Amino acid sequence: MISEETRRRLEARFYPRLQQTVFGELDRALADRLRERAVVLDSGSGPGSWVLQAHRPRIALLVGEDVYVPERADLDAFVLAPCTRLPFADDSFDLVLAYLVLEHLPEPGAAFREYARVLKPGGYFCLKTPAVRTPLFLLSRVLPVGLHRRLKAGIGADEADVFATYYRANSVATLERALAKAGFRRTWLRTVDQTYAYLPQTTWTYALGLLYSRLTELPILAFLRNQIIGIYQLVGEDA
Repeated sequence: MISEETRRRLEARFYPRLQQTVFGELDRALADRLRERAVVLDSGSGPGSWVLQAHRPRIALLVGEDVYVPERADLDAFVLAPCTRLPFADDSFDLVLAYLVLEHLPEPGAAFREYARVLKPGGYFCLKTPAVRTPLFLLSRVLPVGLHRRLKAGIGADEADVFATYYRANSVATLERALAKAGFRRTWLRTVDQTYAYLPQTTWTYALGLLYSRLTELPILAFLRNQIIGIYQLVGEDA
């Protein structure tokens, strides 16, 4: 696997807008909706989702929730619970984040109803999840979990952190229907591509991955983008 320094050098050469396109827009959209002294739930947090860390000064309380206890955590509090049965009172949070979580849920609708329950009226649900009808994830769907774990280990992921995937809300259309049913409306949505992230084995594979992901910025190739990122607001009296 290539070094981090080599990755950065290749990104600067073959996809200089990568950070702005893939991560920067989400960061700005989140900042626009994160109120001062917000109470935030990081659902499926593991040790804590990186996307929230830059905003910690504006967060009064950051609570993590997951089905396993991480060895370390960048959180103010943590609960061991599934996102379909959250141990919180109604109207507890200003924002809920589910970063690369929805694809692992056999019943995403149940999770959306829980997120709606624990959010305050007008609160926000922020998500990132794979777009399943793309080449990379069509392949991923047919791989056994054991092989998927070994492949992920090859790009630096701990095999124990690779969970089964179901992809029950992993197209824009199915996601929007399920969220609308739970009481959410879209305020911001983007699709981006991160094929490059799965190809750091050699310099040439990473370069090819970067070029592929960069090409998907063309509107005519938007259907190839393999990640959905969005922010939805809970319809309520404060919305």
